[in-house]
Amino acid sequence: MKKTIYLTSEVGNACIARKILLVMKLTAFFLLVTIIQVMGLESYSQETKLTLNYKSTSLKQVLEKIENETNFYFLYSSEVIDVDRKVDVDVDNENITEVLDVILKNNGIHYEIKGRQILLSGEGSQNEFWENSQQTVTVSGKVTDSTGAPLPGVTILVKGTTQGVITDFDGNYSLSNVAANATLIFSFVGMESKEIPVNGLNSINVTLDQSTIGLEEVVAVGYGVQKKSDVISSVTSVKADELVKTTSSDVGEMLRGKAAGVLISTADASPGSSSTIQIRGKRSINGGNDPLVIVDGVQVSSLNDVNPNDIASMEVLKDAAAQAIYGARASNGVILITTARGKEGKIQINFSGYSGVQNLQKHFETYNGDEFIAYKREAFRASNGGVFLPDDQVFSASELETIASRDYINWEDKIINSNANITNADISVAAGTEKTKIYSSFNFFRQEGLIKGSDFKRGQIRLNLDQTISDWLKLGVNTSYQISNKDNPGVAYTDDAGSMLLRSITTSPLGQVYNEDGSLKIHPSDVQDSFNPLLDLNEITNTIDDKRDIINVFLDVKPFKGFSYRFNASRTTVNRKSIIYNSSKSLLGIQAGGQGLGSITYDENKSWQLENIVNYDFDFDNEDHKLNLTFVQSVLNTKTYYLTNEAKNFPNDNLGIYAISAAGTNQTSIGGLDRNLVSFVGRAQYNFAGKYYLSASMRADGSSVFGANNKWGYFPAVGGGWNVHHEDFMANSGINVLKLRASYGSVGNEGIEPYQSLSTLVPRDYIINGVKTGGLLPGASLPNPDLKWETSTTLNLALDYGFLDNRLSGTVEFYNTRTKDLLVDRALEAVTGYSVSKTNVGEIENKGIEASLNADIIKKEDFTLSAGVVINSNRNKIISLYGEDKDGDGKEDDDVANRWFIGKPIDAYYDYKMVGIFSSQEQIDNSNTPNAELGDIQVWDRDPNDGELNADDRVITSQTPDWYGTFNLSMEYKNIDFSMSLYTVQGVTKFNPFLVDYQTGGNPRGILSGVKVNYWTPENPTGDRPRPLEARGRRFMDLGNVTAGLEDASFFRLQNVTLGYSLSKKIIDKWSLSKFRVYVTGHNLITVTDFQSFSPENNAYSYPESISVTAGIQVGF
Repeated sequence: MKKTIYLTSEVGNACIARKILLVMKLTAFFLLVTIIQVMGLESYSQETKLTLNYKSTSLKQVLEKIENETNFYFLYSSEVIDVDRKVDVDVDNENITEVLDVILKNNGIHYEIKGRQILLSGEGSQNEFWENSQQTVTVSGKVTDSTGAPLPGVTILVKGTTQGVITDFDGNYSLSNVAANATLIFSFVGMESKEIPVNGLNSINVTLDQSTIGLEEVVAVGYGVQKKSDVISSVTSVKADELVKTTSSDVGEMLRGKAAGVLISTADASPGSSSTIQIRGKRSINGGNDPLVIVDGVQVSSLNDVNPNDIASMEVLKDAAAQAIYGARASNGVILITTARGKEGKIQINFSGYSGVQNLQKHFETYNGDEFIAYKREAFRASNGGVFLPDDQVFSASELETIASRDYINWEDKIINSNANITNADISVAAGTEKTKIYSSFNFFRQEGLIKGSDFKRGQIRLNLDQTISDWLKLGVNTSYQISNKDNPGVAYTDDAGSMLLRSITTSPLGQVYNEDGSLKIHPSDVQDSFNPLLDLNEITNTIDDKRDIINVFLDVKPFKGFSYRFNASRTTVNRKSIIYNSSKSLLGIQAGGQGLGSITYDENKSWQLENIVNYDFDFDNEDHKLNLTFVQSVLNTKTYYLTNEAKNFPNDNLGIYAISAAGTNQTSIGGLDRNLVSFVGRAQYNFAGKYYLSASMRADGSSVFGANNKWGYFPAVGGGWNVHHEDFMANSGINVLKLRASYGSVGNEGIEPYQSLSTLVPRDYIINGVKTGGLLPGASLPNPDLKWETSTTLNLALDYGFLDNRLSGTVEFYNTRTKDLLVDRALEAVTGYSVSKTNVGEIENKGIEASLNADIIKKEDFTLSAGVVINSNRNKIISLYGEDKDGDGKEDDDVANRWFIGKPIDAYYDYKMVGIFSSQEQIDNSNTPNAELGDIQVWDRDPNDGELNADDRVITSQTPDWYGTFNLSMEYKNIDFSMSLYTVQGVTKFNPFLVDYQTGGNPRGILSGVKVNYWTPENPTGDRPRPLEARGRRFMDLGNVTAGLEDASFFRLQNVTLGYSLSKKIIDKWSLSKFRVYVTGHNLITVTDFQSFSPENNAYSYPESISVTAGIQVGF
């Protein structure tokens, strides 16, 4: 059957032409492959050489030896051929015909080679035998496992063909038109495949045994895979079906809570955005903390470069033994993703889709109209010596009109998009023959935002192809293409994505939204610094168009047993177009005198990577010894280009940004970056009897971003493990798994922009002899030829355990990571002539513990119940910085300006600590707080008798959580499945501007609305928040930052709940389906927290996570 796959994208004639050319190239390539295969069939018998030396050995043994060492297989009738007869053979490097002549000579046996079939017959019977081989029969039977239970879904193939069938719910099968002398292949995931000769039989029953290496027991470890029982490094595997339980466009959000030591947070949850991922803490100050993401061996920029439904497996590498093989790119951990591939047998088509609605997690208790009026009166009273002012001195005419009518504005209703839609559809096709396997998928995702008009759309397509050329040569291609569009209306140049949400609750409810002519009123309350948020929502266009493609071509060569070589060539490209246009009616347009302004930016990021990977498994006579050697050579080049055109004074709004060439003022900037990385890697892994394990690796990386004196970094690692449960003394202990693991090693970080070790020049005009002349000056950054690698060294100790037939299992790990030679921007004194220098200083420590427990509580045929708990705790602190003691106190100096303190976490607040509100004059008189008044903040004073508040009175507060964890529960009862996930982060503090910035006043007669608080007044002396203020110039007191804005952001969250129902096997077999499931999922349904913001994970300026409820379907054909 001929299969044709069309990949189309209407993105312009040039793009179509390129794609046609690509199709032509691919067609030519696979045509060449086919020709090679045909030629290979004809020449295989001549090219294949054999060396045999047997004396008085049965013919059967010799034939089996030939089959084992070649791709030939023999067809014969045991009634005609006596395979027990003894033969002698002594040949050296001879082809198959010469070998057969020697074996069969003088034995009355004739042979005929047809392709890779060798037909044996007796005297005068070869034609009769060949004709018999073409006779067909119908074969039926039943496939069971070792316990006798039927196995549905087993693939049965006629060897060498695509003819096949799959067993039904009861394990039964029937296959017609099978050659009487054919061989059937029985295969099933997690089971050992079997080959059974038909020999003219009509009934063949088969029992399949469990595979030594099951699907879930194989773990990707970087440039290879290992049995889970052999892994001695810190690797966490995440099941693909667990990821897709979360309905999100962000794969990072899907990973949340599913891997120990991985902290997922959402600084920006706008549609199409990516989560922040930290693996075992924050290890760098300026060198970046994002993990390395590898998809099918290719480095990508984000987890969102891959369609979640294409993921077959995901592994998180956390310790140096696992990471060191990736060296320079692995200092913050590694996430390995393997995508799905085609399978031999029947074509498998899977469709999945869901649709649902999203809403804000939290609607604040804000001031209603009456409460806001009282609030504003109180603010003006506080600024007037405690005396209330007449309303006409507090409120504008528009506000007084609203007070009289009580027709208050609800800005949330006008800005927030309730029941925003989210939709996802995915279809995949997997197929294959013995030689060719293909997997293809298409995904479409659309998510409306929580702000009206905001939207994200993404389409993805993938094609994975594996082509076997011969028994020692295989070619493959992995390619994906993604296109997306994001609309952020109302978001101007420097605004955060959530700024419009913020304005929905910080704009006064008093005034009028529209003028009498229906146009938007610029100042709804007639207060000059209070603007109508709909001006920007309706009049600012902000769009981002992305195109991403990844292509990886690989060649696998296995010329002899134990040796393999892979060549990888990959290219990734990201093209982005960003458009921002502020119309003449937007806030910026109005402030620019009624002229439009905007910008358009084009970015391109392109990476090329070449890898040579050699693996060798030593074959020892003593099978207890196993040794694997891996060598890798890699070259990576990344180029980035950008072009930005900013313009003002557009002639009109009709063409928007596309009238940029006609704008009155244009400014264009162009730039680019180029970086290179060359790497050499060696790794040895030894295993004795499945009990004792040793590994060692060394990686050398040369990076172009460092100084001339330190381009190269060297990163070794060692590891060891002991499977205690395999010892004889543990035989009757009832312990299924007891493994001790330890590793120690280093990885590097090059996460800085290129050229920072070099001197820079900036243009400067000079006047020479009265003539203006162009020239150059040294830049602000001091060159540093000694700039070198930031290096993290980790000690990891672990215990894996399993009891009661592994119904109770888990892991406990301890780690300590020291990062030295930190890459930081160090400020310089003005006398140097430079302002900053990129340099290596200091050291940071991250240490912590991870614990996981999984339990199969109930495990019956029609009912299963399982649960899992993951607990993580990480402590981060700065060990040293610049090594200076300028104040002579015998201690290393802190960097107060950057809030870096020796012995404290990287992320720290440095503020006066709020301990209450001044409610009496006596408290004020006994304090050192300057200019304090009743209702102001009272702060902690280390020494009330020193007469001042100074730096010693400030406190350092960490933003790092004390611990975080997950509880998972899953249940299956007959055709019903249920799962839920609880996620928590505890002991974390965040700054909440709602408690500070939005409790101050406006200018000259405005005041911001905001979250309702229990503020102090003379009539409410027990209020725990400071008095409202009309004057924006003061922040409660003349001290600067105080902890009044700090709040406990700990939370518990019902992360996911899913309820599903699958049709029975009998029904789906009747409908010729392999799967039919419907489900309902809730995401972020309940969040319990004291943090007074949209979300405890982000600040008031950021786009918060949404609550979503979706219904979905999964169908397999």
